[in-house]
Amino acid sequence: MERPNISSLLKTSAVLLVSLIAGLLLTGRHFADFVPVDGAALSRPALCVLSALLLFVLVWLYRLFCVPMELLRGADDAGYITQTGRTRAQVANEVRRRRKTGDLPPVYPNGWYRVLDSHMLARGEVKNVTMLGEQVAVFRGEDGQAHVVDAYCPHLGANLAVGGRVVGGCIECPFHGWQFRGEDGKCVHIPYAERVPEFAQIKPWPSCELNGMVLVWYHCDGMDPTWQIPEQEEITLKKWIYRGRTEHFINSHIQEIPENAADIAHLSHLHTPSILSGVDLRYTNSKVWDFVRHHWEVSTGRSCMTGSVGIALCHEASEDPEAWPDVENRGSGRIFV
Repeated sequence: MERPNISSLLKTSAVLLVSLIAGLLLTGRHFADFVPVDGAALSRPALCVLSALLLFVLVWLYRLFCVPMELLRGADDAGYITQTGRTRAQVANEVRRRRKTGDLPPVYPNGWYRVLDSHMLARGEVKNVTMLGEQVAVFRGEDGQAHVVDAYCPHLGANLAVGGRVVGGCIECPFHGWQFRGEDGKCVHIPYAERVPEFAQIKPWPSCELNGMVLVWYHCDGMDPTWQIPEQEEITLKKWIYRGRTEHFINSHIQEIPENAADIAHLSHLHTPSILSGVDLRYTNSKVWDFVRHHWEVSTGRSCMTGSVGIALCHEASEDPEAWPDVENRGSGRIFV
């Protein structure tokens, strides 16, 4: 579910307009004669309004229950407390200016990074993505294979992801029709030339598609991948169904996020309050919502097959904190670090 903006308002207005038109079409000339209310027939405008409202409610219910919810949060939406007379964005920018800069780690740690979810990239589609300080073009060939390459054509610098199209397993430049192969970035066709220069090539990013995501490998020295991401069988076998996602854009170093995920010591201290208590740390331990608490149990181990370190996370929720050991409904998950 996207943040409210002009686009969503236009969509809502369009739905209402379509609903009104549908109401006019569905309301026959003599249909009002068969819908008595308190002994009187409904007028034609009233039927139009009722039909529009009914259609709007049906569309809203469909989006609520049948469409995966995607909640996107901006950098100023979480983690900041607003002050009187100041917007959340102003507070966020002020905190960033006051923050002291110490010894920083490398800007981007070596490893695999998610580019986008697989369902976001249709066959023959091209996406323009900014990541790791670079602009890349992500496209899916006609054979279904996903590729990630540098976005800019080496000829005259056109952005391949803006107006470029997929031809077979290649991406075609929108300016002069140069075609670059996705697997190695080599230019294989120039419409107005008999031969292709050897230097005509774009950088291909080492990538893979696994667990419902398109991922790329980054290494500061350009080394090939030194490890592979474990396959989540529940996703591959479609035992887990995609229900949506939440994205938060935050002001922090990128390495702080996975380090926080592996910080098992803070779970039972910080995340025991329920979602009903909100996210403001000043009020999360309010006694009003103390009747619902969370309990976390974590164990670690190394996989003999992949060599990765796994964190098995067990979660319990109870209306009575003293009954935690007796709770049978447990949710579990795995985090790979």
